[in-house]
Amino acid sequence: MGGLRDLCGLSCRFCEANAEFIMSHRPNLINDLNSLISDAYGLEPRDYDANSLFEFALERVVEPLSNYVLHSVLECSLYPGLFSMRLIIESLAVGLYADWRFRSDVLRSKLDFVGGFDMGIFRRCRKIGRKGVGGENDGNDHFLLCSQYNALGREVNEALGWLRDLLGGDAVDFIYEVYNDLSKPIHAVAMIDGRLGGRYVRFSHGAISLSMVGEFPPMRTTIMPAKCEEDDLVMLDLIHWDALLTRLSMDILIYAWQSIVRRAGNEELTKIKASIEETIKRINEVHEEHKRRYTQTPR
Repeated sequence: MGGLRDLCGLSCRFCEANAEFIMSHRPNLINDLNSLISDAYGLEPRDYDANSLFEFALERVVEPLSNYVLHSVLECSLYPGLFSMRLIIESLAVGLYADWRFRSDVLRSKLDFVGGFDMGIFRRCRKIGRKGVGGENDGNDHFLLCSQYNALGREVNEALGWLRDLLGGDAVDFIYEVYNDLSKPIHAVAMIDGRLGGRYVRFSHGAISLSMVGEFPPMRTTIMPAKCEEDDLVMLDLIHWDALLTRLSMDILIYAWQSIVRRAGNEELTKIKASIEETIKRINEVHEEHKRRYTQTPR
């Protein structure tokens, strides 16, 4: 027990010291993480549906994980934050699909039906749909699943058509790009390679590359609680960027669910739209900050 007490005490001391460090060097990071948490709790639907898998995911997965992202940053243990943000997006995506596809089923049945949901297959089906290939010869089950995924994708993109110019593409593609980019750094190959490589996500700026921020972070900042130091600011900036994109993806999924599943009224949709627009503004601002910070001025 003594060892556990020491570990817990060390974690608390790191948290307090790191909070001071981050507030001194990257105060907007904490503000934006709090905004992620606020949206997770504040954009809940007014009327609770006990059979909604989306609402279940929002309450039981997304809300606690949004808090954990902040917790992992304050411990300078940043990999758990990446896992959490990735899970936020995937949980809402599967909840959206379940409520859209199996509207009248009970929650237990929805959980059984969507056990094989896969973001990668969702993406591949979208590509097949664009090329106009694929059919019953590809296998009836696969063809049916792709037809459902593509139909949902079209509805989501239509509901968020007003956002297309700002995203530089369709909403579904944007969400997948964010999810995919969050997956890359937590893959074992990325750790072996030792670099962040060409991580980017498509946005209104085009391809925003974060490879400019340099080397892969030291292992001590990825798993165990540690005291944040100057060398960790690069990783904190990357987490900041990922958190903003996660917040935007989360808000887009909430808007899509409210629009095409719940058929929410204009007041609720306007509230979510305002949050989306606010997040896009912060993304633009942080992108400019990162450009100034990491782009060398020619002499």
